[in-house]
Amino acid sequence: MTEQREADAIMSNPILPDDILKDAVPGNIRNAEHFINFLKRFLEYVKMRMRVEHVVQETPASFLRDIQNKVMIDRKPLRYVSERLKSLLFTLEINNLEDYSALNLLANFATLIGTYTSGFSLIIEPFDDRTPTISNPILSFSCMDASIAIKPVFQRFQTVVITSGTLSPLEMYPKILDFHPIVSVSFTMTLARPCICPMVVGKGNDQVVMTSKYESRNDQAVIRNYGSLLLDMVQVVPDGLVCFFVSYSYMEFVVASWYEQGIIDKILKHKLVFVETTDSYETSIALLNYIKACENGRGAVLLSVARGKVSEGVDFENYLGRCVIMFGIPYVYTQSKILKARLDYLRDKYQIRENEFLTFDAMRNAAQCVGRALRGKTDYGIMCFADKRFARMDKKGKLPKWIQEHLADSLCNLSIEEGVQLSKRFLKQMAQPFTRKVDHKTQDGQKSPPRIYNLAS
Repeated sequence: MTEQREADAIMSNPILPDDILKDAVPGNIRNAEHFINFLKRFLEYVKMRMRVEHVVQETPASFLRDIQNKVMIDRKPLRYVSERLKSLLFTLEINNLEDYSALNLLANFATLIGTYTSGFSLIIEPFDDRTPTISNPILSFSCMDASIAIKPVFQRFQTVVITSGTLSPLEMYPKILDFHPIVSVSFTMTLARPCICPMVVGKGNDQVVMTSKYESRNDQAVIRNYGSLLLDMVQVVPDGLVCFFVSYSYMEFVVASWYEQGIIDKILKHKLVFVETTDSYETSIALLNYIKACENGRGAVLLSVARGKVSEGVDFENYLGRCVIMFGIPYVYTQSKILKARLDYLRDKYQIRENEFLTFDAMRNAAQCVGRALRGKTDYGIMCFADKRFARMDKKGKLPKWIQEHLADSLCNLSIEEGVQLSKRFLKQMAQPFTRKVDHKTQDGQKSPPRIYNLAS
């Protein structure tokens, strides 16, 4: 039991070294009054640093040198601020810790910047990109190196198995996690029947190319074709249909255009429409109502966003997700200062090119989104990639193997009508009664009578 508790303690603090967890707190912050004064000095320094008129980016080592020169705060006591604050709150028997969340955030920042001199980047921005005319300083302390979090696992265990249905391409992960794999294997998916139907719909019936690239974001022809694709699909696909957009702002713009074009009204004649928002409570309500609409046979459409709550934590099994449409390639926002810092770090330390990582990250998220539709051996669903760029080998080749196997070249440049007809044939095939014979051997090696498994839903 003692060993188990020690293991739990280490795994619950994966980023803090042993010396911080076990060593005594330095004497200059051991006294409660001294510690409070120390925190006040640190807070005043942080407030002073956030009075900037332009973006500032620096390393933790540079920050530590500056705080030492200006307010005489050493690195060592900073490393223990988080643990010391927890001890103080416990001693004072304070139960409502939410009132001290801001103080905890400051303490955690002090501990992290005092612990790590590499692998992190400190960025101070004078305003939020969404409101560039309003002064609203933002301090970001971001981890650039994913191997920091996984390193304690590799150090503690002799054998580590990493598995996922969306780990693709495999060669990228040893680079960004900084380890040397002994065995690296990509398996196909064992299915009782071809129960997934991936396709790339790259053009409308008017032959206009469909894409979410920045130059085409405001193209009404592309938005109209996206609406036509969804409208045709809701008339063909039973039960639930889930759509993923590349961002909240793009989804809002597209949905507003669909309202003006009358597309939403036409969709509502066939299925109810629910929308994911940035508010987690509103999204939870929309998701519950979406499930109710699918359960009672009404059917529904859920409009959501890649990298949102729906794309990462919800399984649309069986009738909840008979079709998933990915509207565009979900590239991350490339003007982010944090992203630029990480791209520079990956290029300098691991020689990973910027475009290589961005494409890898986008295709991983796209696979994660469409994978929401297939959650079991007997499940089936349509995976529609609505962007011509998905057909390119540099994009298609980064999809998981189990999707690539079913994504033939003939399915990689379809029009809306061709995609709808393919969906009809697939759904008709899936609706047929299906049985599978399985031979079982007894202990003496003789075959037992075959059992029949009915997999029809």
